[in-house]
Amino acid sequence: MKTCVVTANYACDPSKVWLYLTKPTLNGWRKDVRDFEESDDGLHVTEHNTDGSTTELRFTRKEKPRCLSCSFENGKVSGTFTAILLGGGDSTSLECTMEVSGLGLFAKPKKLLEDRLNMLHAALGV
Repeated sequence: MKTCVVTANYACDPSKVWLYLTKPTLNGWRKDVRDFEESDDGLHVTEHNTDGSTTELRFTRKEKPRCLSCSFENGKVSGTFTAILLGGGDSTSLECTMEVSGLGLFAKPKKLLEDRLNMLHAALGV
């Protein structure tokens, strides 16, 4: 299992960052997700990826707009993800922790997480 922590800052309200984190197809910000399905309670999400794979997410904590935690599975890759949002008004600091297993010896989960946060940064336009 590999673990990484990444911090990012955004010049916008935490509620906006939260909205994008929980809606991967909003304004097409996640370039790797074609569409997604969400359960009625919002705790189970299925992402249909552009490469044909499917990612299953099960949220264990959703405290709008402060924290979210989930476990995920995509084929042989599984793990957990936690995001903590700090700030208010026009500034948000986002701290993400991800644990991943099944990526192989040379996998770089930090790069995967940073790529998604860069997509978020571009979508927010900040």
